[in-house]
Amino acid sequence: MTDQPALLLRKEWKDITVEYGLMEAVGDFDFTMPKHAISVAFIPHDRVTWSVDGLKQTTPLPAGSAFLYGDREFIWHQRTKPSEYVTIYLEPEFLCRTAIENELSAETRLAHRVIFPDSIIVQVAHLFKSELLSEGLAGILFAESLKNLLAVHLLRQYCEQAPAKKLVIPAGALDVVKLKQIQDYIEENLADEIVIEDLAALIPMSQFHFARAFKAASGDSPHKYLTQRRLERAKVLLTVTKLPVAEIAYRVGFSNQSHFTAHFRKVTGVTPKNYRSQCS
Repeated sequence: MTDQPALLLRKEWKDITVEYGLMEAVGDFDFTMPKHAISVAFIPHDRVTWSVDGLKQTTPLPAGSAFLYGDREFIWHQRTKPSEYVTIYLEPEFLCRTAIENELSAETRLAHRVIFPDSIIVQVAHLFKSELLSEGLAGILFAESLKNLLAVHLLRQYCEQAPAKKLVIPAGALDVVKLKQIQDYIEENLADEIVIEDLAALIPMSQFHFARAFKAASGDSPHKYLTQRRLERAKVLLTVTKLPVAEIAYRVGFSNQSHFTAHFRKVTGVTPKNYRSQCS
């Protein structure tokens, strides 16, 4: 029997593809996992049967188990209850670039490892799951932030060969002029989809180094700073204009009114409509 997902959501961003699935089929089947991918299984199992390169094993599967498949052939063969998972595929070229930027060998590869705990990998998987299910504010920027975090964590913890030098983040920082340049660009383009790649290109700097340098200079991550500026602009528009809330949401870069209202209420404690009433 071939295992078919009861629910399958898949989304691609630059250099990364994420898949969320619910598998209801139980019993015997063959389900091959993609090579060079990372997975997290959310539901615990007392007994599952799987194989690596043809060698079968039957083991427990704790909730939150992580998998690094490497170039090995991993196949699920049997389980007794449904399964829920997130699988992440990082483009090898992106991992290579990240390794080089952090003074690792271009030949660095991720180790093969299965059914192990890793809180960072599990947290990233949960955040990607939420993004696939709800598609929140600034999805591209959010996905890029998670991609960079995951890539560096994997290179730090699961390299097959030791790095030539210790993995360090260069000391390059954003001076006052460069930070102002980035902030001005954000203010002028709040209504548009702003991604880390675009911001980093203004310096120029790699995306990962830019994210670290921006936080060091401003105190906030690019994603958090962008969200704050959008909400502050929204407050002004709610106060000095009579534009509909939906139009304001669009003008400050939210994908729809419901996302805007949810974020606005989370920060201010009131809905945009109530905020406008309080200011009138």
